[in-house]
Amino acid sequence: MILGEWVIVTPHRADRPFQDPSRDCPFCPGKEETSGDWTVLTLDNKFPSLHPEPGIVPLDANVVLEAPAYGECKVIVYSPNHEAQIENLDDDEVGRILGEYIRVFNSLDSKQGVEYVYQFENRGEAIGVSLSHPHAQVYALPFVPPRIKRELGQVEKWLKEDGSCLFCHMLQKEVEAGQRVVAETDNFVTIVPFGARLPFEVHIYPRDHVSSLTELEGVLHELASVIRDVVQRFSKLFDENSYVMAFHTRPSKGDFSHWHFHIEFYPPWRDRSRIKYLAGLETGTWVYTNDTIPENVAQELREAL
Repeated sequence: MILGEWVIVTPHRADRPFQDPSRDCPFCPGKEETSGDWTVLTLDNKFPSLHPEPGIVPLDANVVLEAPAYGECKVIVYSPNHEAQIENLDDDEVGRILGEYIRVFNSLDSKQGVEYVYQFENRGEAIGVSLSHPHAQVYALPFVPPRIKRELGQVEKWLKEDGSCLFCHMLQKEVEAGQRVVAETDNFVTIVPFGARLPFEVHIYPRDHVSSLTELEGVLHELASVIRDVVQRFSKLFDENSYVMAFHTRPSKGDFSHWHFHIEFYPPWRDRSRIKYLAGLETGTWVYTNDTIPENVAQELREAL
């Protein structure tokens, strides 16, 4: 209420399984949900933060302090192979995973009550991942997340003032400068953004102005190679390859053709083995301090491979 944001309360998720060498992995083949032949598999999250059955919202209250956590939570299992991290897969395999991202996105995007489909991968102990079998998660949310709203507000402000896409403009400037560019292909550019909040934050941008991953079906194989490239560079720089990979797509309801789809990576590291903790300034005020220079990080990433 104070911040105008929802907090999803999920006490039942405290009982979700954590990786234990003495227990079987629930995502490996042979379990009830993972039987049969498959290469990429999407499952309902057994410990969801959201529920697909809408409940009653107390609209007669002056202030809504609680409401049902409507939505859906899915898990995309990358491979039957427990060790098949992105850098160990080939472009065809990663391309199939991206194809499944698109299929799941399309199945949720137009559902009534869904305002935003957020797709992401959490990886590594440093991030707090409970299961190490490579997988992504999908949240069909009943609201547009605050981070996306903030980004969208900046995009719309620039569009009103300049008449163009903020990301297209930024990307052109980054390519011209070159110092923060990590890698380029025909259709994608990988950069360390000028305003990186984390030391090794990396973004992937399509050169073409597209609003969602679904518009990139023709170049998924190339995007797979670009994603693998980023993850391989991380694997060379860090003792443990941990990161969040976040897909920033347009909201589900309304015309957001001015949105520019992109992928953001957030490794938790300040160097090879030390974690960048979010402490007093970051947590208390949302003002980030970055102890690295983006140009230097981009050079380090370029030289990693």
